[in-house]
Amino acid sequence: MQFGGGLLPGGMPPRAWLALLVALLGSRAALAVQLEALEAGREWRLRALVFRGNHALATDELRRALLTGERPWYQRWRVWRPAPEFDPVAFRADLERLRRLYRSRGYYQARVAHDLELPAEGDALTAVVYIDEGPPVVVEEVAVSLGGTALAPAERERLLGALPIARGAVFGEDAYERAVAYLRAYYRERGFARARVRKRARVDVRQGRARVAYEVASGPPSVFGEVRVAGTRAVDPEVVRRELAFRQGDPFKASLLERTRANLMALRLFRTIRIDEDKSRDPRVAVRIRVIEAPRHEVRFGVGYDTEEQLRGLAGWRDYDFLGGARQLGFTARASFLRRSIAADFLQPHFPGAHQRVRLVASEDQEDEETYTNDRTRLTPRLEFEPLPALTAYAFYRLEYDSLSGVNRMVARRLPDLAPHSGLLSGVGLGADWNWTDDLLDPTRGWVTSASVEPVGGFLGGKFSFVRLQGEGRRYQPLVADLAAAFRLRLGAEEPFGGSRDVPLFERLYAGGIGSVRGYERRHVGPLIDDDPIGGRSLVEGSAELRHPVTERLGAAVFADAGQVSLRSFDFPLDDLRYGFGFGVRYKSPVGPLRVDLGFPLEPPRGDARWQLHLSVGQVF
Repeated sequence: MQFGGGLLPGGMPPRAWLALLVALLGSRAALAVQLEALEAGREWRLRALVFRGNHALATDELRRALLTGERPWYQRWRVWRPAPEFDPVAFRADLERLRRLYRSRGYYQARVAHDLELPAEGDALTAVVYIDEGPPVVVEEVAVSLGGTALAPAERERLLGALPIARGAVFGEDAYERAVAYLRAYYRERGFARARVRKRARVDVRQGRARVAYEVASGPPSVFGEVRVAGTRAVDPEVVRRELAFRQGDPFKASLLERTRANLMALRLFRTIRIDEDKSRDPRVAVRIRVIEAPRHEVRFGVGYDTEEQLRGLAGWRDYDFLGGARQLGFTARASFLRRSIAADFLQPHFPGAHQRVRLVASEDQEDEETYTNDRTRLTPRLEFEPLPALTAYAFYRLEYDSLSGVNRMVARRLPDLAPHSGLLSGVGLGADWNWTDDLLDPTRGWVTSASVEPVGGFLGGKFSFVRLQGEGRRYQPLVADLAAAFRLRLGAEEPFGGSRDVPLFERLYAGGIGSVRGYERRHVGPLIDDDPIGGRSLVEGSAELRHPVTERLGAAVFADAGQVSLRSFDFPLDDLRYGFGFGVRYKSPVGPLRVDLGFPLEPPRGDARWQLHLSVGQVF
């Protein structure tokens, strides 16, 4: 057959034939229908869920609001497994959820439509959601009437300036409700337990404007009244009363109730704790604390792994009410390829004063490091107190006997003062930890600072004499689009004095490895002799990390670390830092984040690998 003049059969140009062919193939590949057109009784599966037209709300936020969901991206490689079931009833309800979500965010004119693209073969369809957001409703006026006790002009300005809803912003129902909670919490924290807040809003959808108003009735200043305790059986009710953060007759402050709850939770004696206030208008606020006791004994067994200690195991027993009074007694045994230890510790709360506690720890340890092996017998009494909710200060005394062996011969020959055979160590220390984060295990916001000083030897006795100072700061900051940043800076310094000419190997400062400069082997940042680390008397470390969630439990991170160790005291080698870069993944488990980091050193020591893989539990910082 011969074609001339650029025409195909029927006189149609090639481009027209191509367009027709694409249309025919497309119609065979997928047929767009509505929910009502689905064949009744037939089971469908969801190949993909697609959103089009959304701008004000992110696609991830829309997905989280729905029951209908496609297979997560990290499972799409499992092509042999069927796609999730598609429920038409649930999908119809999801469309209404999207409409309500947009209304709650101030988009009252948002319209939601859909198409279901059916395949020519098989049962896996694609659900396409079309969104026309329309114009938002904007807050035109915010009126706040503060009745009752008058506020100073500056205080009133601070109060209104921090209100979650503001003029010119999109009218969101969540911000509208949060303003009520904010105003009530503000007054309750300043002694007005009976404060009431009323709200009203006038929304003109056609004009796209909203006017909101709040009326606050502070009521009279309040004080704490009688406290009743219920639910205790084996535990003495006085143990509960001893943890109160307030006394009867003190000015009311809502945060003191939360502080009391935190104190009771820290005892580990109660499964649930409920704190209720009476609902009367009496300025004296009666408080009722109801608890359900937890088992007082705890037995723990655990197995873990990281690339430094390798396989490790733990076994422990603890009594949280030893001889009554919330005293604690525990025994713990740990073993890994680096360390073996057995320890006993005793905790006496509220001694010698109401806001102090004493802890006594006795342990037997063995450390197998590259450069040496050290057997240590230690006894440490420690006094702790909390002058502020987030601040813990402490003082301790350390008495231990160290037996050093297995020291690299070249290290012992070149630096004999680093490798004493055995000796008694006696030291006293002071320190403080300030933790102002949102989560102790996996913080995302806030900061942590710690500092300590420990003189060893001298008039305290013992074979070794030196003083150690350490400080560390950490910062956690949310950024944009679920991206968060974490920063860390650590400094340390040691100075021998008296009859000691240097600091022994087992007390020196080291850098490199999982919790330090990733990309380098454990302790391999700093001075080496015969490829074995000898540590130093000054240390500087810094880290920066960007973290982003991939799923609810899985996250990713990129990091940069820097650090160095100096042989001289108070000589921070900022001009000779070693750098490591890399990336990692995090998985949120019940015991904390499971972490995998791949680090690359810029200047690895001779013989070390060009990359390091670190596996561990818990955030680096």
